[in-house]
Amino acid sequence: MSRIFWSMLFAAMCLVSTAKAHPHVFVDARTGFIFNNDGYLEAVRISWTYDQFTTLILFESLDLDRDLDGRLSAADRAEIIAGETNWSAEYNGDVYLEVEGQERPMGRPKNATASLENDQITVAFDLPLSQPAGLAGRTAVLRLYDPFFYYAYTILADAEKQGLPPGCQADLISFEPDAAASALQEQLAALSREDTPDQPNVGRLFSDEVVLACG
Repeated sequence: MSRIFWSMLFAAMCLVSTAKAHPHVFVDARTGFIFNNDGYLEAVRISWTYDQFTTLILFESLDLDRDLDGRLSAADRAEIIAGETNWSAEYNGDVYLEVEGQERPMGRPKNATASLENDQITVAFDLPLSQPAGLAGRTAVLRLYDPFFYYAYTILADAEKQGLPPGCQADLISFEPDAAASALQEQLAALSREDTPDQPNVGRLFSDEVVLACG
């Protein structure tokens, strides 16, 4: 992973004997869609809310809240945004968008914000498509997943429905494990922390989907 806190998180997890190997990090995510004035999809809106343990690691690794007032200063928020959205060239933010089954490339994060609530850090940003996509009579599918399943994303409902143009409908299809998926999850949890799953792109198997259809 390319995020700034990964090395420290990995070291901390190695000290927790009861922690499972996969996944390491748990993220509650929200999604949205941004259309331009011509009715084309031009960006997706993403937010990540980290679990409390990962938030603690972020505080330690980025040296946040130096005045110990329990709040994020402007400098703290800038540190988080830089660490979470200054991606390497090969990293896509674990965000995958398909239109009619064809993957659509996206650019770098814009309009990023960082906040703290209930002892959890949230990072939000817009991710522009390389080219706006016309969706009239077409279907788009948005997924969030880490191919190696170190990060586990759960997409929360309702945000994806906000601000859609007339004739468009977004529906969340949450991952529901069957017997085979449950067995695979147990196998992944049994891996040592140094191991990488043998199955390529394994995180996709456990991903939620947001299906966007426009009439």
